[in-house]
Amino acid sequence: MSSSSVWQSLIAIMLMVVIAYGSRVLGLLVMSHVPLGPRVRRFVDAMSSSVLIAVITPIIVHGDGGVRLAAIAAGTVAVVMRNPLVSIAMGMVCAAGWRWWVG
Repeated sequence: MSSSSVWQSLIAIMLMVVIAYGSRVLGLLVMSHVPLGPRVRRFVDAMSSSVLIAVITPIIVHGDGGVRLAAIAAGTVAVVMRNPLVSIAMGMVCAAGWRWWVG
């Protein structure tokens, strides 16, 4: 590997670090100057749920039976008990049980 390609790799890594860190810091800096009225607060609350659903839905759609069973169990417990910790634990137990029995 030549020294120029090493430097190009290092520069690319440093740019990725700056962009990744900057995106997190800039979001916090921008939001520190935005007054959190009820409308903005509702938007931020809905956005976090939307991001979570956008991450989880493809996993459920393309996952196997263990993933679907865990999602159904966790969703049911979340709706009934309204306790996220118990919901996550139930999903983990169902996924682990599926993996242990079915494979």
